[in-house]
Amino acid sequence: MSKKTIKYFVLGGIAVVLMLLCSIGYSVLFNQSRLVEPTDFNTYHFIIQDTPMVLSGLFLFLYVIVLIYQIVKAIASKKTNDNQHTRTISPKLGYLGFAGFMGFSGFLTYSIDHTLFPFIFFTFFGFFGFFYEGKLSNILRDELFILNEKKAELSAYKIGFIILFFMIWLIGMGLFRNNTEWIAIFMVITVSCIYALVLFLSKYLLYRYETKEY
Repeated sequence: MSKKTIKYFVLGGIAVVLMLLCSIGYSVLFNQSRLVEPTDFNTYHFIIQDTPMVLSGLFLFLYVIVLIYQIVKAIASKKTNDNQHTRTISPKLGYLGFAGFMGFSGFLTYSIDHTLFPFIFFTFFGFFGFFYEGKLSNILRDELFILNEKKAELSAYKIGFIILFFMIWLIGMGLFRNNTEWIAIFMVITVSCIYALVLFLSKYLLYRYETKEY
């Protein structure tokens, strides 16, 4: 990652931590320490005063996901820049995207023991993008390619943030009101799918731009 990107991530991390600390302080002082002290989610009911803690937790989760993605991307880019060509991978890796269907098992595990973890498998849908990345294997990373790569990533991020905005808006408007369990399921599924969509679109759009398939 460039120094500018690292700077943004450091500032973003500080902002997220401050947001979390402010939310905790608000909860302790004005909201009876809800979601700060150990919470029994079987009996918990969402109230509007819990919004700061919920949003700060969501932003923390998103920050960690994006940070991990950028680190992996930086490692991959470093290897790529060594020979000025794209990495060589098989388009068949795109079949890993079918692992995303394992996310539906979350409905089963949640009904049994309230386990949400399997919903994260929806992120694997993003691996369908390897199919398009594989088609661009071992080609020259010239200025046009780098420009198209940034353009594809920007478009993917825009779509992801638009969907994220509507997700937060729906929750704020009272979707699943007083049903914290469904809010948690909705958030995990939506965030996982957004991550998968951004990952897929960044590869797919780059392929479209490079092959001029508009």
